[in-house]
Amino acid sequence: MGVELYVANLLRVAKQDLAGARSLLRDDNRNAIYLCEQAAEKLLIAVLTSEQKHAGIRHQLDQMVDQIPDENPLKPRLRDLQDLARFATTYRYPTSAGKVASPPDRSVVQEHLDRIDGLLHETATQFGVDLEKNDKPAAKVTPIR
Repeated sequence: MGVELYVANLLRVAKQDLAGARSLLRDDNRNAIYLCEQAAEKLLIAVLTSEQKHAGIRHQLDQMVDQIPDENPLKPRLRDLQDLARFATTYRYPTSAGKVASPPDRSVVQEHLDRIDGLLHETATQFGVDLEKNDKPAAKVTPIR
């Protein structure tokens, strides 16, 4: 049951990250896009776990997607998330020159929110995860085909 619970709770935490991103976006907080990246990362780790692959270095979304077999029908849509990697640290720290990057346009953040939310729910359905029931394991954690 360990891997089933791990995958299910990764998806639940990703859902919470998206809820946090929505709240931050309403307040025009620069960290909304960071939480989108975090949700995408957790979603990718869940999919990789089902494929019996190790996620590797965090924030390297492109490398994570590369590990997903082409037979997984979600791979092309997951590939669309890899550009979020640039937001993993961009808005959390000033540059070495002390400058703070301007956050992306609200529409960009909203687009990522919508894309991740759709993939999250589709993945949860594939694994039989009730996103509302904490600590309930996934019904199955087999590769998505």
